[in-house]
Amino acid sequence: MASELPVASVRLVGVLPHLDRPFEYAVTPAAAAARPGMRVRVRFSGKDTEGIVLGRHATATTDRALAPVHRLVSEDVVVPPALMRVCEEVAERCAGTVGDVLRLALPPRHARAEKADRAAEEKERETLPAPDSGAAPPEEPGRARPGDRYPGLAALLSRAGTPEGPVPRASITLDAADNWTEVAADAIGDLDPEQGALVIAPDQRDVARLSRVLTERGISHEILAGTEGPEKRYRTFRRILRGATRVVLGNRSAAFAPVRNLALAICWDEADDLLEEPRAPYPHTRTVLQCRSAEERCALLFLSASESVTLRALVDLGYLARLEPLPGPVTAVRPRIVAMDEYLRDREGASGRSRLPQEAMRVIRRGLERGPVLVQVPRSGYSPAIACTFCRTRAQCPHCSAPLSQNGRGGPLHCRVCGRREDGYRCPECDRTDVRAMVIGSTRTAEELHRAFPQATLKVAGGAHGALEDDAVPDRAIIVATPGAEPAPRSRYSACLLLDADALLGRAAFDADVEAVRRWRGAIALVRSAEHGGEVLIVGTSTLPAIRDLVAHRSSFFLDRVLEDRHELDLPPFRRVAEIVGDREACRGFLETVELPDGTDVFGPVDLEGPDAAGRARAVVRIEPARSRELATALRAGVAARSARKARGSLRVRLDPPDVF
Repeated sequence: MASELPVASVRLVGVLPHLDRPFEYAVTPAAAAARPGMRVRVRFSGKDTEGIVLGRHATATTDRALAPVHRLVSEDVVVPPALMRVCEEVAERCAGTVGDVLRLALPPRHARAEKADRAAEEKERETLPAPDSGAAPPEEPGRARPGDRYPGLAALLSRAGTPEGPVPRASITLDAADNWTEVAADAIGDLDPEQGALVIAPDQRDVARLSRVLTERGISHEILAGTEGPEKRYRTFRRILRGATRVVLGNRSAAFAPVRNLALAICWDEADDLLEEPRAPYPHTRTVLQCRSAEERCALLFLSASESVTLRALVDLGYLARLEPLPGPVTAVRPRIVAMDEYLRDREGASGRSRLPQEAMRVIRRGLERGPVLVQVPRSGYSPAIACTFCRTRAQCPHCSAPLSQNGRGGPLHCRVCGRREDGYRCPECDRTDVRAMVIGSTRTAEELHRAFPQATLKVAGGAHGALEDDAVPDRAIIVATPGAEPAPRSRYSACLLLDADALLGRAAFDADVEAVRRWRGAIALVRSAEHGGEVLIVGTSTLPAIRDLVAHRSSFFLDRVLEDRHELDLPPFRRVAEIVGDREACRGFLETVELPDGTDVFGPVDLEGPDAAGRARAVVRIEPARSRELATALRAGVAARSARKARGSLRVRLDPPDVF
């Protein structure tokens, strides 16, 4: 054993829930350099297991002989003490294990990348220090900055990274004319040169857009993305770890990036489902950043084009401050937004009731004279949903019960799940053979617009057509895109058409209206302001609250109504909800043995439906938010007890799942 502090406390990565605790190992002379936060390999249950050193001690807490540390993987402190406390807090909030959180936080070690970066680090030390490339160049006099339109942002940045006083946390709902990349770049540029910043965006294209803006301003940064290869990703991780850069951009996987002297964390569009971790313990990026803000005392800023229900609830609780923009003319901060109301429909006659009324054609025609036009449709494909013409019963595959769809005009019906072709389809309700499209996809929409505007360039983005790069948007072209797949040209769109608004609102989810508004506002944010000719037309039922919210300027009526309805129905965020899914007997046995807090509502278990759901069940439990930590602790203990008993069957426990209702 090592002569000094021969006992190491080690946290194992990826062990079973009932073994999620520190273990003591003997430090050998070969591993004497091990320090807290370093990776080691130890023998556990007969296997070579990775662990993180928590501390070194002079004596052990047990009389049993200690197993030795097998080897020291690297002398890099990959998990600083503050980050380890963040991982423990995330595990406690999400009813998971610290080992699983560490597996999310740490990229796999790559020896060649580590060796190359060590050589680069030594070379940097030998050479003379270069000028600070992280500092932004001097501002042009008189240049208007989008960040200056939000006076509270300067106050937040003045408190960022301060060791005393309350930690500043805020939310900004941007006006459509303000680009989030410009606001984020303004905030990063206003930090002190020694302060670090972390920016999380849901999509890699959003990260690339912000990277382009920071590069133009001369602000050095690193991109830590899950799409990179293992070697490049680990080399970037190590550069961040040793403090070679102070600004880090990334998507969901970068939320744990070990930024030195982290003073500001920014999250763009936190309601996007891409920020929900699909691996255990399923933490949302928002939760990770909240834990880092509390532990590392970094300022927290949420930017969005549409305020989410969760952020609104945090504002009402006083956890976040809402930063309002300076008042200004409506025509300067947003495009002209019009809904296809009854007056416009009656004025056109029969055409006003069609999917593409004449007013929509006029908007496209006027927009093409000034620049590109965006047309947003809810679904990709040609006709992704088919129904009986007579009784409106949805056409389903007789083999697997999945919806039938159609690829082209006059094409056969086919199943997108099992691939079955259904040539002789008959409605199971009325025995008729005629079918019609319930939802028109992007491909068929593009086909109809091409016939109406044969001279215009037409491109489709999203679905099977893939993503369309921002630079690939031609001037005076029609871009048909699904929600979230819209490219963002620098000159912005001259007009936008939101088609099939009722179909997007009709999703089978309790948050369909809020999500639809978020998708629409994301598209509206890509359109020029009204003073530059930008206009938006919404084709849908104009009296619906969600559509009226788009037309109104800076109105909170819609979100107030949503929160009131959810409060009456005991839905999130006014209740903490957990979902238990697994084998039928495992789910029932877990609910019988787990000691849930008093006052917990239990719904189920009920058997799941579908071709792959045989023998599986689902239960939902909920409790008031003030006691959410009790629920998480009880579920965590129940999972650990089940693991210790080696109970049969698979089981998954998630807190605050997005699709619970």
